[in-house]
Amino acid sequence: MMNEIYRFGISADTVHKLTNQVAEEISLEEITPTSQELSKIIEDISEENYRRPVLVFSADGAMVPIRTEEKGQPHHWREAKGIRGYLLDKDKIVHLLSWHQISNVTEFRGFLAQLRDKDIIPLNKVRLCFVGDGADWIWDCVKEYFPTCRQVLDYFHCSEHLHDFAKHQFTGSKKADEWIEQTKVRLFHNNASYIIAGLNRMKCKTATAETERTKLVNYLKKNQKRIDYGRLRRGGYPLGSGAIESANKFISNIRLKRSGAWWKVDYANNILKLRCAKYNSKFDSFFEEYEQNTKEQRASRPKRIRRVK
Repeated sequence: MMNEIYRFGISADTVHKLTNQVAEEISLEEITPTSQELSKIIEDISEENYRRPVLVFSADGAMVPIRTEEKGQPHHWREAKGIRGYLLDKDKIVHLLSWHQISNVTEFRGFLAQLRDKDIIPLNKVRLCFVGDGADWIWDCVKEYFPTCRQVLDYFHCSEHLHDFAKHQFTGSKKADEWIEQTKVRLFHNNASYIIAGLNRMKCKTATAETERTKLVNYLKKNQKRIDYGRLRRGGYPLGSGAIESANKFISNIRLKRSGAWWKVDYANNILKLRCAKYNSKFDSFFEEYEQNTKEQRASRPKRIRRVK
């Protein structure tokens, strides 16, 4: 496309280098909304509502293909951790920010610290909520950086754990379905303690069922305060993490998981930065600032005077 526009040859290598050069300048702070922008969005949503809107953060990871540079070592997969923030406006969501990077837990903590330190969230105007799938690293980060927010365990992940136990405990699918539906009703009536007690009294038919029961009991105990689904639904809070799953798909998976593609970590992260800037509607403003900074740097360089013979 660039060759057709400018009518001279630009090699793929040059485009590759320029893309990474631009993307390396992008930071989380530059592609998140300002406090003024966020306040304006909140005011527009709150105008006809009798209660404060819900500001939701959700985090998850997506495995992406990574190239191994060492000879004799196979390529492998690493997790791109992502976080998405959005506002709930009745039956729709208002996207605020997405940030995805191949990173470890320490680096992900740094992203949350940046969000907190930027101080863009007017806590007196929103009800803060964090939705997760039960991974320990997510809740540990939330407790450290957003300790006062409402924590919600993703309903569909919780349902999967119920199914995993039921298929080993009950011989017929009808009995399994009945038990699952009854358990879900108890979850929506905030009776997690009764579910745990019933599981402990239940006689398991096989060793596998007993193992799955132990896993389920531990899972429910660990997340007991995050599964008051009836109360959460009445309060207008989300019950699922579909928003971050969608962000993983459209930002990470569609671009990085292409046939035969294996990425260097730095290059993959640079592409993710560009895509986050695009989905946050911040790419144009960032690129204008990048161009202006480049012009200023060129202007500040000492001029070279050539002697003409």
